[in-house]
Amino acid sequence: MWIGHAVSASPHRLGIGFALAADLNLRCRSSNPLAILPPHCTMTPDIDLTAPPEPGLALVSDVAGVARVLCNLSGVGLMDKLTPQRATSRRIQLTLASGDTITLRVAGAGRPVLMVHGLGGSHHDWDGALESLAQQHTIHSFDLLGHGARASSKRLPTLQQMAHDVAEVIAGLGLKRPLLVGHSLGALVVMKYLQDHGATQIAGVCLIDQSPRITNDGQWQLGLFGSLTDGQLKDTLGRLRGDFVETVASEFIARLAPLKQARSREALAGRLARWAVAKLARSCGIEHVLSMLESLVDADFRDVIAKVKVPTMVVLGGASHHYGGLPLEQYYRNTLPDGTVRMYKQASHSPHRQEPVRFAADLTAFAAKRCA
Repeated sequence: MWIGHAVSASPHRLGIGFALAADLNLRCRSSNPLAILPPHCTMTPDIDLTAPPEPGLALVSDVAGVARVLCNLSGVGLMDKLTPQRATSRRIQLTLASGDTITLRVAGAGRPVLMVHGLGGSHHDWDGALESLAQQHTIHSFDLLGHGARASSKRLPTLQQMAHDVAEVIAGLGLKRPLLVGHSLGALVVMKYLQDHGATQIAGVCLIDQSPRITNDGQWQLGLFGSLTDGQLKDTLGRLRGDFVETVASEFIARLAPLKQARSREALAGRLARWAVAKLARSCGIEHVLSMLESLVDADFRDVIAKVKVPTMVVLGGASHHYGGLPLEQYYRNTLPDGTVRMYKQASHSPHRQEPVRFAADLTAFAAKRCA
């Protein structure tokens, strides 16, 4: 998930700069790294690399590499080209009321399950667990608005729009009481679906490593990192709207502070950072990214969690870069009317990708016992 604040140099709060750094490190293996820079780039002023980063975007371990994020948010489509088509899956196209077309991947047979991926992800996020889950269920997965094959949609992605798409998929395919599964941003989409459309059309819910409210205050400290405030998030979004490239590139430089080569080549690092961020912005569309982030500012689904009328399983990563160390497990145990909580102690923010066999077994057991 792409959101957060970078107020420390902790390795558990990796900034977007690390993603760009990985990309730049690959490029700089050429004999002349300056050759990749456009001619209009100029040397940047010296930067205080000892200063702590200001609140900004954070790209945490939800994503397994720069290429995956770039492809999913820019709609390049490389993930589909590089990932072999599974023989057990088939494709279904559904036209929404908006005129958009959703291509769903469907695999297996049995109780329908609808999978909703996280920010920066795609329907491929479920590949590791797909084969096991498809033995007992019909698995439906698709790209959220603003991601993958739908990255170029003219509709700006928001939680409300994404939740409405989920409702249209359930109705359009005639799914009978499916199990809804959401990871990170996808979990918030599922919560928004419950808030707007109720639970009468579904049999159960699975939420993966997500809090019902991502910002913190004096009464709520189970949001992102246990410290991201509403003011910090709004300030970040304001600076991103003012100058997306400079805001993200500045954090990138600050994040390079521990690296010796960054200290000795400050100007080059700054030039490379701004060039890479500008390229990213052109590819993924700044408005799409900001629209998603802005829809999270006031999102608060604590009332939904307290009143959800269907069995709910929560899967948390014990080493999550988002929520690791926070008592979110106890919160869900105490709050859910009919809840099952599973803690994957060694997993970070994407337990379904890191431990897919266990996740598939837990979800299958949950569906059989709790979602009859």
